[in-house]
Parts: sequence; C-alpha cells; structure tokens
Amino acid sequence: MTSEWRFDALGTPWSIGTPDPIGPGPRAAITSRIEQFDRTWSRFRDDATVHALRHDAAVDLGPDAPSILAVYDRLFALTGGAVSPLVGGALEQLGYGGGYSLSPSGEPVRIPSWADCELDGTVLRVPGPVVLDIGAVGKGWLAGQVAAMVDQPCVVDASGDLVNRSGHVLRVALEDPQDPELAVGVVEVPDGEALCGSASNRRRWSADLHHVLDARSGRPTREVVAAWAGGPDAGWADGLATAAFFTAELPVAGHWWAALGRDRRIVAHGVPGEVFA
Repeated sequence: MTSEWRFDALGTPWSIGTPDPIGPGPRAAITSRIEQFDRTWSRFRDDATVHALRHDAAVDLGPDAPSILAVYDRLFALTGGAVSPLVGGALEQLGYGGGYSLSPSGEPVRIPSWADCELDGTVLRVPGPVVLDIGAVGKGWLAGQVAAMVDQPCVVDASGDLVNRSGHVLRVALEDPQDPELAVGVVEVPDGEALCGSASNRRRWSADLHHVLDARSGRPTREVVAAWAGGPDAGWADGLATAAFFTAELPVAGHWWAALGRDRRIVAHGVPGEVFA
C-alpha cells in the first residue's frame, strides 16, 4: 500500500492503506458512516441514541442493531453470560465513563441480564435503565463496514482491529502486552479476513482495574491478559477476542483465536501462524 489515510475515530487512531489516495467523495462517505455509528452507539456522548436507554425502556437503535446485537446474543450464550453489552454502568462506576475520572465511585453496579432484553426489529427493549456498551464488538464490526466502502484494495487498521482487503496475505505480530517491542506470536491474515485483539493493559487505570469486565460479577477479568481472534467476519472476530478472556470452549468454524494467560501460557485454536509463549 503506497497511500495511507490517518484519522481518529471512536476515540482511537485509525488508518486506511490503499494503492492510490482515497478521493474526496469516498472519504466523505466513510467519515459520515463513522459519525453516524458513533452518534448512535457511543456511551460517551450525551447526544447518542443509545444514551436514551439510561431512562427509556425501548429505543430504536437503527439498521445496524440487528447484526451487532446478534453477535452479543451468541457471545452471551457461549460465555455463560460473561460477555454482555450491558456492562457500561459498571465501567462508569469503576471510573471509565464520559469524564474519564478513572477513579471508582463505589462498588460495581449490578449488571442486568442480557437475556432479559429483547430486540424487536431495530427497537431494543430493556427491563430497566441500562448503559449499553458495544466495545467488545463495535469497532471491529465498523472496521469491516468501512473496508467494504473502499473502492480499491485496502487495509483498515482500527487500533487493534485490522481488516485485510489488500489482495495479499499479511503477516502480523501479536504484541506482548508486557512489552510492546516484543511479540508473542505471528499470524497470517488472508485477503478478505480480519484480525482483532484485546488486552487488559490497553485501558487499565490501576493495578486491578481495566475495561474487560465479567458481566456476571461486574469485575475485571484476571486470568487472561490478552486475546486475539481472526476470520472472515470482523465483528465476530472482535467478539471472539473478548470471549476468549472467559472460556476456552469457543467454536472455530472458519475463525481462530488465542488467549495469553497471566502465567504467560497461550491457549490457541486454529491459529494461522505460530505462537511463542
């Protein structure tokens, strides 16, 4: 890729690599798509559609809702309720909210069960006030959508969520969360597939607090420190990278995943490459 468009979106750096510069029209369309997504789903914006779930029992989340929330249905079932989009309130209580206080304001709030919510078309019905957070799926899912909008070969890198539509296989190092200069493995990402990763050190604000919460307890995970997943569905790969923090019973079915434990051991299934730890 000889041209690279760099920008910030969803609070993190993005880049899109292409053979030729992306023209003004496609750039405007991609920018608008990302803004529409953020304006709907960001729990950090008071003007976001999802903000209404803090007080309304039913909210229309728009045309992206069925595909995004269907991923959460699968993740919730696979992890016995550990992965849920209803962890936003607990994250805010622990300090990871709109003001980024990074200071807990009490014990984690009780997280309602995702099983008690219902999606009726594009309208989400909830049993009471909730703070929806789709961070386990949303960025990877959106990266896949953006890649599909580019009218030439491309690589979309959304800070840990990568979509390869370059026409070539990419070799990508899996960053060691204890030392970003080192790798714990190297994987091959085929054309048309994605690689997504999550690590507890990326959004950690104390020795015990980070952004990967177990929805059953409202507490940050402990035993796994980083996980990666890949395959043709970027949203599902992103979700698997979070689910791997909680269970080793995950289906591969065209996707792969790996999890690095606190003990430095890696559990891996179907990885297209090699792991070193």
